[in-house]
Parts: sequence; structure tokens; C-alpha cells
Amino acid sequence: MSTTFASVALAPSPFDTQSFSFSKPQEDQTFFILSIGINPKLQKICGEIDYPIKCLTSIIPFLNENVAMISMSILKVEIDAIHNKTKEALDKTYELSMNPPTSRLLPLCLKSCINHYNAILESKQRILNAISMGDANELSMELSHNMEDVFACEEEFNKAKIESPITELNSLLVKIITNSLTIDVNMTNV
Repeated sequence: MSTTFASVALAPSPFDTQSFSFSKPQEDQTFFILSIGINPKLQKICGEIDYPIKCLTSIIPFLNENVAMISMSILKVEIDAIHNKTKEALDKTYELSMNPPTSRLLPLCLKSCINHYNAILESKQRILNAISMGDANELSMELSHNMEDVFACEEEFNKAKIESPITELNSLLVKIITNSLTIDVNMTNV
């Protein structure tokens, strides 16, 4: 099975594993340049990263006339998308924790995920500071920690041998963070 995982080199790589991973969906394996009102510079930036469709769909809602179409600005917008999607995952996790559990272990898993999502939310300012200072090492470290937090959340469900009710949100977060890591790696080249 082909999976996506953030490696030490900060780029996804396929491998077979029994531990937690997300499948790379077919829709993101091919990227067609969309000509309907999308800035060509944004198309170029998104076209060069791992999940180009997710790049466009996660960035476009946050664009305004003040956003320059350069990698660094797009990366900042992608960080807003991570923050927004993490808040959504946190809200969903809180909602699930209010319902009667289907498993006695579910509340423990959800509590762990809440802690991991809060850690991601707390990292936003550090990430923005790293971008502003051009500190690629700090930026990569913070984004990698965010990726680890998402994986750790999902791993809680695997260890408890229960199906995660938030896999879809976690998968989306992984894609957005992976894209951010890729933009980070390329941001000095554009």
C-alpha cells in the first residue's frame, strides 16, 4: 500500500508499514492547471508540491488582495489553513467526547488528541516568527512536530484497537502540513 509520511528529509516517501499512516488518494497524484480564475503564480506554487489540489482548496479561502503570490506568503496562508483545520478537529473531538462512548477507551484517546491539537494551535506564532525571520530550521522543526502530533493522536486509536472517528480530519491535516513542509523547503527558490 502506498502511504504518505514525513521523513527526516521533510519530504513524503512511500513505504509499507503496520503503524499509522494515511493513504495518498488518487485525486492528488495528478494536478491539472485550473484556468478558472486562479492566479498562475499560485498554480505554479501548488503544482510543485505533494498535494496540489489540497494546496489550492486550503489556501483559496484565506486569500485576499493583500497576499503576494510568492512562496513565503502562500506558506503563511497555509499556516492559517493548518490552524483553522486544527480548530475544526478540536471542535469535533470535544463534540465526540460529550457523547456516550462506544468504548471505554474512546474518552482517553480523545483527551490525548485534544492535547495534541492544542500543541499544534500553540505552535502557530512560533511558525510565523520562523517564517518572518527566515529560520528554515525552526520552521521545519515546528511543522514536523505538528505532523508528529497528528500521528500521535491517530496512534492512540490504533493502540486502543478502536476505529478513529477523526481519521478524515487528521488525514487532511497531514496533507496541509506536508504541503507546508514542501513549501518551506522550496521557499528560498521562488
